Amino acid sequence: MDSSAGFGTSKLFLTDARLALGVLGQLRHQALNRVFGTSREQANVLTAILLLSAADGTYEAARRFSGMRISGTGAAFGAVALRDAALRVAGPGVRQLPGGGTLLAVAILGGLAAPSVRQAAQRMRAAEQRLRDAEQRVRSERIRRYVAARDGGRSNEA
Repeated sequence: MDSSAGFGTSKLFLTDARLALGVLGQLRHQALNRVFGTSREQANVLTAILLLSAADGTYEAARRFSGMRISGTGAAFGAVALRDAALRVAGPGVRQLPGGGTLLAVAILGGLAAPSVRQAAQRMRAAEQRLRDAEQRVRSERIRRYVAARDGGRSNEA
């Protein structure tokens, strides 16, 4: 049998993503162990604390900057700086890959938009179900009235 049957690009991507996440998790554990001397059990808690601290710092900085007006030039410089930072984190191979920066930007934006898209899809499914239920109620009521009118007409004939 051919073992590669049904193993397409999407499965390859998912396999590579799982492998990359596993490697990143191991590197995170090693880095936290070297810097803070934590065990594997403590690493998850410390990661959460570090992420919450970074989020709090980001929130405070955004609150300070919220009153400022940003020009188009400033936004462009910020976008270039953000792109360079993302490419630096992704590694040197991404710069040599044609469209690597675009792929990275789409992945980041997709990761940010996924919860909103998922929530919108759930709301749409719920609205469709409510519409189907309302249509069924209207149909049942219409059938009931036709039956009542038909039965009422028969009793008048007798």
